Amino acid sequence: ILISHENKMKRGGNMPKRSPTAGSKCSKNLQSKTVSPNTISWSETEDGGRDDPSDEGKSVFCCLDVRQYKGTRYITEDLIRRLTKCENLVLVRTLNLSTSMASDKQFRYIENLDKCERLQVLNLSNNRIERIEKLEKLSQLRELHLSRNRIQKIEGLEHMTNLQVVNLAFNQIEHLPVWMAKKLRSLHTINLQSNKIFSLHEITKLKPLKNLTSLTLAENSISSLPHYHLFLIFHLRSLEILDGQPISPQERERAHQRFHMEEVERLEQELELRAEDIAQLQRERTTALEELERQETLNQNLRQQHQEQQRSREELRRELDTNSELLKQKTVELTRACQKHYELEQELAFHKIDAKFEPLPFYPDPEVEVEKFSSESPYIGKSRQKRNITFPLETDSMGTQDQQKERLQQLHKEIEAKEQQILKASEELRQLEETVSQRRVRCSPLNLFCEWLCF
Repeated sequence: ILISHENKMKRGGNMPKRSPTAGSKCSKNLQSKTVSPNTISWSETEDGGRDDPSDEGKSVFCCLDVRQYKGTRYITEDLIRRLTKCENLVLVRTLNLSTSMASDKQFRYIENLDKCERLQVLNLSNNRIERIEKLEKLSQLRELHLSRNRIQKIEGLEHMTNLQVVNLAFNQIEHLPVWMAKKLRSLHTINLQSNKIFSLHEITKLKPLKNLTSLTLAENSISSLPHYHLFLIFHLRSLEILDGQPISPQERERAHQRFHMEEVERLEQELELRAEDIAQLQRERTTALEELERQETLNQNLRQQHQEQQRSREELRRELDTNSELLKQKTVELTRACQKHYELEQELAFHKIDAKFEPLPFYPDPEVEVEKFSSESPYIGKSRQKRNITFPLETDSMGTQDQQKERLQQLHKEIEAKEQQILKASEELRQLEETVSQRRVRCSPLNLFCEWLCF
């Protein structure tokens, strides 16, 4: 059971005196600005923060006859063994590390408590601790006393599900964490006396604590608000002691009469907000379903388009293969036509060369045997006759001329026939070239489309 600060002041003779508030009286010695070497000038509150000089238009200067801090003490395992007289730290159940305000050295850090896994009561009051930390291993802790330190934030206690008593009086706490009522379900006593809590909304965060029976918030900013007691009694229904005073049934009735309608109105407003939220969620759900249907339709259309594109791609591929085969055939035909054209041109050239030599008589050389003639002509023409150098003068000139004319006419006819064949072959070649160019023009978009499909 926590003892109120006033009872501590009565019982503890070595407890320091509180700084006088605005309007209180100090002795002439305390109000003197002359400070002896063994005293310090003190204008701070019990929680370590300074009084506001503008508070009620008055500032108070007091001198406490305590020694200045000379250093910092550290929590070590040897210190714990020496204080508890227990070598095995696992067996330690209670640990008191509180110091007096006039102590030469005080603790600033919480440390080296990991081995005290079964610790149930931890007292670190009257120190200079600024942060609650390194208590993760103390899962069985039931009471935590951190009064008269410099703590500004409640933290590091989320895992302490067995914690029942928390004493954070005379610190600098302004806000209560939301997780405090959700995680610390076993809490039944909370002491937040003389902190900096200024909003009643912070206290409503403790409503989920169904086992909370004792709460101390005296000397906070909210304690001066009107209907402070009735508000806490109405919202914290399990409270039995508030600021060290038991709660009577008459106070509960007054609190109910005062805040019942306000609570009903608040709940109605909250219900309206919830209804609006539900309607908004339903509208969003309807919109989401419509969007989902639209997306499903779009996906189905895309799937159909994809299937059609696949079929079209297969058809184009087959057509491309067919065109490729046709192009190969036409290329072979064109090659043959070119070869034929070349042969015809060569044959025509040979005939023209032969025609130049035909008017002259050709006789085999009698000195050359027939067996010595090769299969090839000795010149570019096809004639196998060799020109007779010794042209006989005693010939029939008239018969020779007639024969020559007939021969020339025959050669002209053959040349015309060959020219007609050449023209016909040229026309076929031109048609084949046009066909090939058309095939290439037709195949080029197909190639581009196939490349696009492959990409």
